[in-house]
Amino acid sequence: MDWGNAALAAATVVAYAVVLLPIIVIIISSFNPSSALTFPPQQLSLRWYFEFFNTADMVSGFVWSLVIAVIAAAASVVLGTLAAIALARGRFPFKGAINAFLLTPLIFPGLILGVALLLYFQLAHAPILARIATAHILLGVPFVVRSVLSSLDLFDIRVEEAAIIHGASPVRAFFKVTLPSIQPGIVAGAVFAFVVSFGEVNATLFLTGPGLSTLPIQIYSQIQYGSEQVIVAAASTLQMGLVIALIVILEKVFGLSITTPTR
Repeated sequence: MDWGNAALAAATVVAYAVVLLPIIVIIISSFNPSSALTFPPQQLSLRWYFEFFNTADMVSGFVWSLVIAVIAAAASVVLGTLAAIALARGRFPFKGAINAFLLTPLIFPGLILGVALLLYFQLAHAPILARIATAHILLGVPFVVRSVLSSLDLFDIRVEEAAIIHGASPVRAFFKVTLPSIQPGIVAGAVFAFVVSFGEVNATLFLTGPGLSTLPIQIYSQIQYGSEQVIVAAASTLQMGLVIALIVILEKVFGLSITTPTR
C-alpha cells in the first residue's frame, strides 16, 4: 500500500469536507419550515424562499448586487484586458512595479480598501453607487489581468502578424484573431470579477448608505440584528445557486475548462 498516496487522498477528502460541509448544511437548513436554524430539518419547506422574495430589503439588495456585479465585471474586463495586453507586449519602464501594483487589491484586506475609498469619496462627494462600483472594479481587475495574461502567454503573436501581412489593419487583426484566441481568459476573468463583486462584504460595508445596500450587507445585517435567521440560509443558497448557474452556462457557451493556468 502506498502510504504517501493514501495520506494525500485523506488530506484531499478532509479539505473538501471542510469547504463543502458548511455549504451543504446551509443549503439543507434553508428548507427548514420553522424559525429556528436547526439541522437536519424535520420537514422540507420553501417558506423562507417565499419570505425572501416578500422582504423588500432582501430583494432590493439582491437586485443591487446583480447590477453592481455586472457593472464591475464589465469594467474589470475592459480595464484588465487592456492592462494585460500592455504588460504582455509593451516596453516601458517600471513594468514589473506596475504589474505588482495591479495585484495590490488581492494583497491588502478589503477593509483597508474600504476605509481608503471612504475617505477619498467623502472629499469627492461621489454617489453611493459609484463608490461601491469603484471598490468592486478595483477588486475585480487583478483577476482579469492574471487570467488574460495566461491566455496571452499561449497565444502565438505570429498569427496576428500574419493577418496584418495579408492586409488586415492592426485593429482588425486584434479583434478578428487575437481577441477570439484569448476569449477564454477574458470570460474566466469576468466570472471571477462577477463572483468577487457579488459576494463582497468588507469594502462594501464602509461604502454603502441609505437607499442602496447589497445582498451580502443585508445578510450581514440580518445575522447581526435580525430575528429570523433561516432567511439568511435561503438568501445564501440563492446567491450560491446564481453563481453556480452562471459558471455552468458560461462553461457550456465559452468552454472555460480550456483556460490556461495562471502565471
